This record gives sequence, C-alpha cells and structure tokens, in this order.
Amino acid sequence: MVIGCAAEKGTRMKKAHESGKAASNLSLSRRKFMKMSVTSAAIVGAGGFSVCMYRPTVAQAAGATSKSAARYRDSPNRGRRCAGCTHFLKRNRCEIVAGEVSPNGWCRFHTPRPA
Repeated sequence: MVIGCAAEKGTRMKKAHESGKAASNLSLSRRKFMKMSVTSAAIVGAGGFSVCMYRPTVAQAAGATSKSAARYRDSPNRGRRCAGCTHFLKRNRCEIVAGEVSPNGWCRFHTPRPA
C-alpha cells in the first residue's frame, strides 16, 4: 500500500510538471510582451497621427459647403479675406464654399497662405 501511495504521488507530480511545461510554452516572455506593446503603440499612434493630418483635397471638397454653413460673408474679418486664403481659387471660387465668393469675403474655414 505504501508503494501504491508513492506511485500515485509520483503520477500526480509528473502530471503537474507536464501541465506546467505546457503553460510555460503558452506564457509570454517579458521581452515578447514589451516588443508587442511598443509595436501596438506605434501602430495606434501612426493611425491617430494620420487622422489628425487629414486634409480634404480639392476634388473631395470643391464647393460642397453652403455659404451659411461656412458662415461666409462678403467683408473681411480682422484683415483676413478670401484672397489671402489657401482655399481660394481663380475666378472667385473656393475649394470648400459652394458658389462664387468675393476676394474680400471671409468664412470660418479661412486658412492664411504661407508667407
């Protein structure tokens, strides 16, 4: 009977050891965890950055916004006017505001041209 108990104990120990071995193969090393964390953070950060840097192209936004939605007016606002905006196009057109705009007008999408 003592031999039976010892044999049973040995079997339990062997099973516990084998299950620990399987668990260690599935566990994540610290190095692997850090590498995955940094990679994930870089991907998420790049995605967030690209969203911030999105700017509609002329074809996507050419005159799609109504004058009332853009809060357009025919007079300058504190010296800012359509003729000095990056969205102003030739023939009194705008990339964003629909219809004809005055070179002396202004809207909330005004972006000064680089000097």
